[in-house]
Amino acid sequence: MPERKTPHLPIGYWLKKADELLTARINEAQRANGLSRTEWQILNVLHETPAASRGEIIEVLHPFGEPEKLGSIIDGLVGRGLVEAEGAGAETLRLTEAGRALHRTALEVQQKVRERAVRGISEADYVTTVRVLQQMVKNLTDEEG
Repeated sequence: MPERKTPHLPIGYWLKKADELLTARINEAQRANGLSRTEWQILNVLHETPAASRGEIIEVLHPFGEPEKLGSIIDGLVGRGLVEAEGAGAETLRLTEAGRALHRTALEVQQKVRERAVRGISEADYVTTVRVLQQMVKNLTDEEG
């Protein structure tokens, strides 16, 4: 029986496949915490930037959904008592005590997913990969092209 030849697949394939698998594994891992990947990311943005506006969160996470969808997810986290606005009618959001507690629990789970994802990848290779992808994004964003 002849050996099956694997086609050379471009970087776009591997980026899409990696993102698809990251979403699936994060959703599976965070399900016990009642979170999706996007909900986790919103909690993490608010952990790292404790007083972020709705617009800032949407800007950071825009690759993961349309503004309306992200806004709806933020509203859901507010409704669950995990996120609150600072002051009446304020656009600035922060984690509540319950949100901070859930973030701590979810972070432990998230670290295990991260460890699995980078297994067999040196720190130097990881840093290089991120740098290369950042440069590709910059190149493709640059209007001069």
